[in-house]
Amino acid sequence: VSDAARWGELAGLGVFGISLSEDAGGLGLSVVEEMLVCRELGRVLISPAAIGMMLAAHVASGELRAGILSGAKRVGIAVGIADEVRVIDAADGLYLQIEGKALRLVHAGTRGLECIDETVTLSAATLPDEVLAEIEAPELALAAQVMAAGMLCGLLETTRDMAVDYARTRVQFGRPIGAFQAIKHRCADAALGAEIVYAQCWNAANAVAAAAADAEFHARCAKYLAGDEALKAARFDIQVHGGMGFTQEVDAQRMLKRSHVLHQMFGNPRLAPAHLAALPLEV
Repeated sequence: VSDAARWGELAGLGVFGISLSEDAGGLGLSVVEEMLVCRELGRVLISPAAIGMMLAAHVASGELRAGILSGAKRVGIAVGIADEVRVIDAADGLYLQIEGKALRLVHAGTRGLECIDETVTLSAATLPDEVLAEIEAPELALAAQVMAAGMLCGLLETTRDMAVDYARTRVQFGRPIGAFQAIKHRCADAALGAEIVYAQCWNAANAVAAAAADAEFHARCAKYLAGDEALKAARFDIQVHGGMGFTQEVDAQRMLKRSHVLHQMFGNPRLAPAHLAALPLEV
């Protein structure tokens, strides 16, 4: 079943209005709960556009907001703001763009592109575009980092479980391959990475919710760490599955592709370490 077919079900659970106030039709919770929900969505590879829907509910108003909260109006999410904006799962050219502390709900024409992850659509937004709504909200820009980190955390945990389960059942030389140190130690690394990422996601979500002085550091750290660990675990999962890991029969290759997509969202990961070093950190 496609993600689009599930949008109404997610809306019925209140997913798209988790941190929106009750007066505005939301649940009145916080980015902590959004991170936990995104973690579950990441486990089953729900489209990253779900993050766009959650954030767009804060930017939109009136009938447009109501449509987003009900799942009737779908919103994609921009993954770049260079000469040509790339958008994931934009429906009818409607997408959310984050630039610095500004969040924009934009409508534009789109041109289809090929994506490394075939389970999502990738488009190039083309001019002219129309900004339907725009707000300055640094806390939402940081929440986007935390939600993406939460998705990566869930994906990482699923990848870890896939690798461990296969290592327990695949037998070679009369023993499960998980009994060999080359596999056993890497499984332990994946498990440790998942625990570290979840701890940082939890810490970052609480820092953003409390508007802590070092909230930006923790949010960006969670996003970078989650992406890096998810990629390492996904590569290892493919290796554990051997030649089958590269095939369409096994979901290991899908986990790697989605890790790449999420890792590229909300900032260039190659520049993240230098950016983090320049941010304040309370100790």
